[in-house]
Amino acid sequence: MTNSPLSALLPPIAGFAALAALPLVFSDAFLVAALTLAFLSAAASLAWNLSGGYAGQLSLGHAAFYGIGAYVSTILFLKAGISPLIGMWLGAIVSAICAVFLGAVTMRLKGSFFVMSTLAFGAVVHISAINLRDFTGGASGLAIPLRPNPANLIFADKMVYTYIALALVIVFYVITRLIAASKVGYGLVAFRENHDAARALGIRTLPLRIGVFALSAGLISICGTVHAQYYLYVDPDSVMGLNLSLNFALMAIVGGLGTAYGPIVGALLVSIVSVVMQVYLGDQISGLTQLAYAAIVILVLMAAPNGLGPLTHAFLKRRAAWRS
Repeated sequence: MTNSPLSALLPPIAGFAALAALPLVFSDAFLVAALTLAFLSAAASLAWNLSGGYAGQLSLGHAAFYGIGAYVSTILFLKAGISPLIGMWLGAIVSAICAVFLGAVTMRLKGSFFVMSTLAFGAVVHISAINLRDFTGGASGLAIPLRPNPANLIFADKMVYTYIALALVIVFYVITRLIAASKVGYGLVAFRENHDAARALGIRTLPLRIGVFALSAGLISICGTVHAQYYLYVDPDSVMGLNLSLNFALMAIVGGLGTAYGPIVGALLVSIVSVVMQVYLGDQISGLTQLAYAAIVILVLMAAPNGLGPLTHAFLKRRAAWRS
C-alpha cells in the first residue's frame, strides 16, 4: 500500500501537538522556562541547520546573527519607540545583508578555513558590541522596561513565550521541509556530498549557498529578538557568546544534520540533559555539570553517529511496518 500525503503529515502534526501539550502538563514555572528555552534553541538550531546541515557549511558565527536580532530590535525599541514586532524584521534584514557579504567573501573557502572565518566574524561582532557603548550599553548591556503589551512583544504570562517559540519551531520546520524538497535543497545536498561533481553537473552552488546562508541568518536573528523580549535584557555575552554558536551546531549534530526533525530532537535532548545536570549536580564540584553533560553527548554521538533523529525515524518506520 502506498502512503498518502495525509499519512506523511500525521507524524509531525502529532509531534507538534504533543509539544504544545507539554507546557500545560508541566505547569511548574521552572519547567515552563526550560521548555521555552528548549523550543527557542530548537528554532535557532533549525535555522542553523539550513546552511550547516544541508549545505555542509559548518558555521561557528551564527551567534552574531542571533545577537544582531536581539540588539537591533532592542535599540530601536529603546531609542526610537519602534515595536519589536517591526524591529524583529529589520534585525532579520540586517543579519541577512551581513550574511550575504560574509558569504560572498568566505563561501569559496573549504573545510576548517570557512569555520575559522565564521568564528572570526562572530568574535568581531562580539567585540564591536562591547565597544559601541553608546548604542549597546557595552559589557553592561541594555535593560528593557517591563511594559506588558502584545505590541511590545512583552507578556506578563511567561507561558506565552513558550508558544511563540514553539510557533517559530513549526514555521522553521515547514520552511526546512519546503527547501529540502525543492531544487535548491537538492543542489545544496549535491554540493555537500561532492562539490566537484555538483559543479561538473552545472549546478551553480555559490548563489544557492549564499542565499540559504542569508536565510539562515535572518531566521536565527528572529530568535534573538524573542530572546531579548523574554529576558528583557541583552548583553554581548548572553546573545553573542561562542557557546551559543556551539550549542546551535551541537543540537543539530546530536539530532541529525541535514534533517528537518533532527535539530528539534537534538535541542530537546540537550536541554533535558542540561536541566537534569543543573538540578542534580549544580551544587557539586565546580565543572562537574559540564563534564557530565559532555560525557553524555559524546556517548550519544558514539551510539548514533548520524544523530538520534534518523535513528528514531528508522525505528518508528520499522515498528509501523511490523504492525501493518
